[in-house]
Amino acid sequence: MKISTFLNDDETEALDFSLKSLRRLDNLLPTACFSHYFSESSFLEDTAQTDIVVTWRFEESWYSQFPKLKTVYTPAAGHEWIKPDHSGRVPVIHGTFHGTILAESLLGALLFMNRRMPALIKNHQERKWDRNLQSQTRLLKNQPVMIIGYGNIARASAKLLRPLVKRIIGVKRSSDEKGIFINSQLPDLLPCADHVVLLLPGTKETDRLMNSDMLSLMKKGSYIYNFGRGNALLSEDLLPAMEYLGGAFLDVTEEEPLPPSSALWSYQNIFITPHSSCLCEDYCDLYINELANHLRP
Repeated sequence: MKISTFLNDDETEALDFSLKSLRRLDNLLPTACFSHYFSESSFLEDTAQTDIVVTWRFEESWYSQFPKLKTVYTPAAGHEWIKPDHSGRVPVIHGTFHGTILAESLLGALLFMNRRMPALIKNHQERKWDRNLQSQTRLLKNQPVMIIGYGNIARASAKLLRPLVKRIIGVKRSSDEKGIFINSQLPDLLPCADHVVLLLPGTKETDRLMNSDMLSLMKKGSYIYNFGRGNALLSEDLLPAMEYLGGAFLDVTEEEPLPPSSALWSYQNIFITPHSSCLCEDYCDLYINELANHLRP
């Protein structure tokens, strides 16, 4: 069985899988027949005998070039880069390891916003000594956290957060799971949460899910976080809500990269990170371990 890897990301150097990482995959699966490609042209020159592809990106037109292809594997959690095979012949298996990383990023964001660190950074830059900035902050252990988009990543995050917060309120599109709510219940749930976390995929169903009406239901002084996709929370809805929200932490935005002209940059209580919540030194090793478990006979 031939397995072809094409794991170079054209935009984010941190997501490129090094030859060292791929050699580790070779060692974990010594009986597998791997071919590692580092350019699109070389990857597409050798397709006839490939049974499995491991890649960041796969175009719909490529399926016809891989007559023996059985499965596409990708590290990505999102579905934007791997186009589906509309014939239904080839399934796509997405990475599920991201929760371990994002859980730490979310915990950091909750502590950062709850302890008013954006205001303290400004104080530091201006060399001010204001001990009153944190006087009205509250302990996380007394605050409910809502997670909208309660999938694998949310479950890993909830596992880390649960001992540290008052309550986790999990919400998903539909559910028959005890203790998990559904999107239609959001109007009743939003006023209960001090922190609202979006972990939603970028689909038509999630377009503008957190619109101005939903934001208006949030508790005064509460915080919103977006670690899913930018289509669920648009700046035109968020910016007016900053009059009563405590702050917003955005790892994703409706336009990426976020242009310098965006008004989001100018709000002191909006903190922006460049879609980097899952980037860390362990990323490649975590995926190599997961992939090896998939591919072991």
